Amino acid sequence: MKRQSFLLFACLFSLLLSASRCKKDRFELPPETTTGANTFGCKVNGKVFVPRSGNGRPGLFCQYVYLGEGEGGGWFLGIPATDWKSEGNESVRIYTDSLFLEEGFSYSLGTGKGKANGNYDNLPKMYAISGSDSGQLTITKHDPSQRILSGRFWFDATYKETGEKVEIREGRFDIIY
Repeated sequence: MKRQSFLLFACLFSLLLSASRCKKDRFELPPETTTGANTFGCKVNGKVFVPRSGNGRPGLFCQYVYLGEGEGGGWFLGIPATDWKSEGNESVRIYTDSLFLEEGFSYSLGTGKGKANGNYDNLPKMYAISGSDSGQLTITKHDPSQRILSGRFWFDATYKETGEKVEIREGRFDIIY
């Protein structure tokens, strides 16, 4: 009887142990900060997305550079955030073309010079802002001396091949460029 009880206990313990290993990582959005914490997160169709490094590649990268005046010049922001550990290397990108970002200002997302933009990829599908989509980028902090850029964003994007939409919500970033 003791042997049967021990075997039953061992089986139940093994079952519980293996079940706990099957749980997927649970992610939470990073808090909204303005300290240069190098954080990024949003919800993609209600599911939390945060970048994760993998295979020697960083999950979060940022550059905000001035390329001078004239043709091809201006301020350019690029924040590619990728989850290298997800299927399809899921990524969300926020970027600008010839746009100086000011603290306390909001920018409508769109395409072309002088605009902020965003897109979402879950390969092989690539979703981009099109004419019927909308979005907004709000700069909550821009400190050029400390090179800190923080903000919030949201946007809708479309997979051109099928017209499928994706909703990016509650986006936030706090980066050093």
